[in-house]
Amino acid sequence: MWILVTFLFAYFPDLSFNIKLPRGADKIVHAGVFFVLCWLVQRAFYHQEAFPQLKKSSFLGAFIFSCVYGILDEFHQDFLPDQSSNIYDPLAGAGGALLYIAIASMMSRRNSGDGAEPEG
Repeated sequence: MWILVTFLFAYFPDLSFNIKLPRGADKIVHAGVFFVLCWLVQRAFYHQEAFPQLKKSSFLGAFIFSCVYGILDEFHQDFLPDQSSNIYDPLAGAGGALLYIAIASMMSRRNSGDGAEPEG
């Protein structure tokens, strides 16, 4: 569902409600969107049972998935009217995904130190 929402914003930029952001603030939005994407993908990878290695490497898999999706999304925007690709958007997305990985990894390590099972 999250990917569908981001996809719709690319096709219908008017859904942004004409909010005027300061210059460069769109990169913060990209980072936030990909933070959430990476969180959702990591949880999906961790809680699936079909692929044990994917479960074990859920953080890495989620980061790679998020980065590849960001690159493909920028490529796809080149084909949309009134849209263009920008190298800084996928970099901001990768930064947001990396921020999720860093925060979740720290929380997982902290929780595993008190005897609780790490969530992945």
